[in-house]
Amino acid sequence: MRVEVELKDFDKLQSDLQTFARRSVPFALRAALTSSAFALREAWQGEIKRSFILRNNYTERSIRVEKATSLNVATMQAVTGSVAAYLDEQEEGATIRGGKHKPIPAPSAAGQKAGSNKRTRLVRAGNKLGALNALKTGKPTGSKKRRNAVAIAVAIARGKNVVLLERKRGGKGLFSVSGGKRKVRLRMLWDMSRGSVRVKPEPTLHRSLASIKGKLEAIHNAELLKQLRRSRVLGY
Repeated sequence: MRVEVELKDFDKLQSDLQTFARRSVPFALRAALTSSAFALREAWQGEIKRSFILRNNYTERSIRVEKATSLNVATMQAVTGSVAAYLDEQEEGATIRGGKHKPIPAPSAAGQKAGSNKRTRLVRAGNKLGALNALKTGKPTGSKKRRNAVAIAVAIARGKNVVLLERKRGGKGLFSVSGGKRKVRLRMLWDMSRGSVRVKPEPTLHRSLASIKGKLEAIHNAELLKQLRRSRVLGY
């Protein structure tokens, strides 16, 4: 038994494939890279919403995409990143150093429960240092306990909910004041005396990359198929 195969227009097919490889494949790869970058942005924004307590959408909106522009396969790239520098600290963890005069945000400033030893979340917008209008008392007199009691009383009388107090172990801190005169509750928002604080890693980007890994092949295949149809190679 003999099977004969006749190839028609072989030269044209070879030419079309060469043209596709030279012209269409770079367009497909560029589009696939950009689509992958946007897929990562969407996944990252969702991971941020699940991982952090956010007071506004700035952190989500900080995730940006730079589209791939080059058609040189060796150098083309698309970039997904954030313009919010603090996401680097959240991703890998960091020791934030305050220095002698720079304040360090306490766990309460991030909305964490009382008793938390470490801040692991983003500082809430309303608790950022620039948003707080703390009461500062005049020249201190009497014991530390008396000075703090006077500062708290004055803050309540003036309707202030943040006051600058002296800490037991030295230094000062910004404290939120609630509960009224009879049952005052204090929570430290900013430590004005510590030199540094350790931020626990919250790898939202790493988890986002893992979540879209299985989608990348489909994204690239879809872009190649688009170019095949446009080029009408192999009957597409």
